[in-house]
Amino acid sequence: MQYRTWPAFLTACLLVVGEAKSSGQTEKPIVLQHADSLLGLVIDGEEARELVGHVVLSQENVLITCDQAVEFRRQGRWDLAGNVVIRDDTLTLRAPRGSYHRSERRAEAFEDVRLDDRATTLTAVYGEYFVEERRAFFHTNVIVRDSGSVVLSDSLTYFRETRRSISLGHVRAVSSADRVTIYGGRLDHDPVTNYDRMTIDPLLVQIDSTGGGKADTLQVRGRILEAFREGMKRLVAHDSVTMVRSDLAARGQEACLYTEGDSLQLRTKPYLWYEESQVSGDSMNVYLKHRKLERLLVMGNTLTMSESDSLHPGRYDQMMGDLLTMQFDTSGLHRTDVEGRAISVYHLYDDSLANGLNRTSGDRIVILFAGGKAASITVYGGVEGDYFPENMVNKREKEYALPSFRWRTDKPEAVRVLPVHIPPLRKK
Repeated sequence: MQYRTWPAFLTACLLVVGEAKSSGQTEKPIVLQHADSLLGLVIDGEEARELVGHVVLSQENVLITCDQAVEFRRQGRWDLAGNVVIRDDTLTLRAPRGSYHRSERRAEAFEDVRLDDRATTLTAVYGEYFVEERRAFFHTNVIVRDSGSVVLSDSLTYFRETRRSISLGHVRAVSSADRVTIYGGRLDHDPVTNYDRMTIDPLLVQIDSTGGGKADTLQVRGRILEAFREGMKRLVAHDSVTMVRSDLAARGQEACLYTEGDSLQLRTKPYLWYEESQVSGDSMNVYLKHRKLERLLVMGNTLTMSESDSLHPGRYDQMMGDLLTMQFDTSGLHRTDVEGRAISVYHLYDDSLANGLNRTSGDRIVILFAGGKAASITVYGGVEGDYFPENMVNKREKEYALPSFRWRTDKPEAVRVLPVHIPPLRKK
């Protein structure tokens, strides 16, 4: 390394540095606005300049300040160190050290990196900003914060014009407003419309506190998860959807959770499990009250079934129709109402001994429950009923199954997820 001392008066005047020719075009020059001292160098055969103390550089609308800067003239690169700040109108990029590439109009930042742009703040170990494209790229311990959420990921691309961002690798999107965290491998985030789209093994987790102080956790999986947080606030899961919440579980092709209305829609032939019962249909609406199951509405080709008695495996009580309503109270299932071509199959017992079954049909069947057992069954309109004694039912239970009967054993289970730790945002 060789050194060459420049006249002291150059440190006190505006100096245009780094102007070069590229493909017949004049590059936008970098202007030295201030430095306490300037030293000419030759590093590995390349002419360089070192600026020390209150360094201020600019290239058109880009303003750079730092404690020390070294210019490599042939490469058109400035290495920056000490309180590095790069500004481009509303954007500010800060780091302990970085570099600026004159021809590419590209800034790099290393170590404790922070970008502020309007209501968005991004932090990471490494950051890169492309001035012409108005695009930023971050990787390693990336955190983006805006007014509605915090997103953690391995890497992130941020587009200034739209404020959109794409996060990749071990993504966790936390929304404190609706107590929702979405995990996955890729998140497209739009803070302007408050819309998120998570793909690559997404998982939605919502945690509520019950009246007894216990945590009641909702988990939803699907191939795609969407969060709409403007207007009718909702969370939507698509394709191979599973849902688990306390004593509820479901499978289907689409689920829509209305976060403010305490309701859940399941579409495309879903299955739902409640305690020991299994319910299916073309679509379902689940209504909650104070985070507790209040009513279940099943539409089209409805079927509800449950194991009749644990001492008699293979026997299932069943009910089908066009429309099924299940109502719940604090003790559990209170009433089941089936309308339209309603049919019920109930097994009978006498002091725990099997005693045949009843098959009943009508326009409407209403069952009232007490202590988890059917207390009364009322049939309305076009009533037909048959009793089949035990000797006709024993070992022939499948012959009395309703047409759409299918007892599924793939009830989804909750998975263990680690809580998301969000480090505090450091001061500017």
